[in-house]
Amino acid sequence: MNTLWNRSLYPRLGIALALSLGLSACAQMVQVSPQQNVSDAIAVQAGREHILALSPAVNTRQLAPVEKALHAAREAAARDDYVYAERQTLLARILLDNIQTRLNVAPSNSQHAALQSQIGNLQSQIATTRQQIDATKAQIAKEAS
Repeated sequence: MNTLWNRSLYPRLGIALALSLGLSACAQMVQVSPQQNVSDAIAVQAGREHILALSPAVNTRQLAPVEKALHAAREAAARDDYVYAERQTLLARILLDNIQTRLNVAPSNSQHAALQSQIGNLQSQIATTRQQIDATKAQIAKEAS
C-alpha cells in the first residue's frame, strides 16, 4: 500500500514542478521594463493631450503645462531617469484630469444658464397671465354692476 502511494506521489510532484516552472516562465515573459512602462505612460498621456487639444472648449494655454510636463518626462526617459519621468507623467495625468473635470462641469453651467433663462420666460408668462386674469375680473365686475 505504501508503494502505491509513493508511485502516485511522484507523478503529482512532477506535475506540480512542471506547473510551477511554467508559471514562473510566464511571469518572466510578461515583465515590463521600466523604460517600456514609462514610455507607455507618456504615450497614453500624450494621446489624452492630443484628444483634448482637438476640443474647441480647450485652449492651448490650458494645455501648456501638460506639454511642459510631457516634454520633461520624455527628456528624463531619454537619460534613463525613470523616477523623474514617472513623476512628470503623473503630473501630466493630473493636469489632464483637471482639464477633463472642468469640461465635464461646463455643460452643467450651460444647462444652469438655460434653466435660468427658461425660469425667467415662465415668470414673464405668469405675470402676463395674471394681468390678463385681473383685466378679465375687472371687465366681469364692470359688466355685473
